[in-house]
Amino acid sequence: MTGVKVQSGSSWFDVNTLLIPVHLADLKHWVLVKLELTSWTIEVYDSLQHEGRHNARVREGLECLVVFIPMLAERINLFDVKKRDPPGIHPIPVTIMKDIPKQANGGDCGMFTIKYAECLLEGRDVRYWVIAERMQLFREWLACFFWLHAKRKIKQTYKSDDDVNMDIG
Repeated sequence: MTGVKVQSGSSWFDVNTLLIPVHLADLKHWVLVKLELTSWTIEVYDSLQHEGRHNARVREGLECLVVFIPMLAERINLFDVKKRDPPGIHPIPVTIMKDIPKQANGGDCGMFTIKYAECLLEGRDVRYWVIAERMQLFREWLACFFWLHAKRKIKQTYKSDDDVNMDIG
C-alpha cells in the first residue's frame, strides 16, 4: 500500500471494499480481511475460527492494520470522502466471521483465503461455495492455471510489474 492506490491500481477514493490476504506469522496461518470503507469495519474470514485464544491471537496479528489504516486515511484525507462515525483515527472494529466453512486439516488456510476472496468478489455466499472437501481439486486447478499463465507470459514476452520496475532502475 502506497497510501493513494491499492495494488489493483484503483484509488482508495474510488473503492468501498478492500480484500486483504493476511499471513499471521505467529500462527503460521492465512486469513482474509474484508475492509469496508463505507462503514469503517473489518470482517475476518478465518478457516480455523476457534473461540478464545486463537481469536485473540488473530486480533493481535491484525492490530497494526486496524490502527494503521485510519492513520493512513487521515493522512491522504480519505475521511473527507469516506466519512467515519465517530470521526477520528481510532482503531477499526474487527468481526471474526462465524458459521463459515472451516478447513479440515492444518494446510488449507491459503486455499480457503483464496476461495473466500473469490466468493466475495463474485457476490457469492461463502457458506455455500467454499467446500472443504474440494480444496485439493481447487489446489490442482490453481497449479494448472498458474503453469498455463506462465507459459503464455513466456510465449508472448510479457513482463511482471517487478520485472518492469527492475528494468527502469
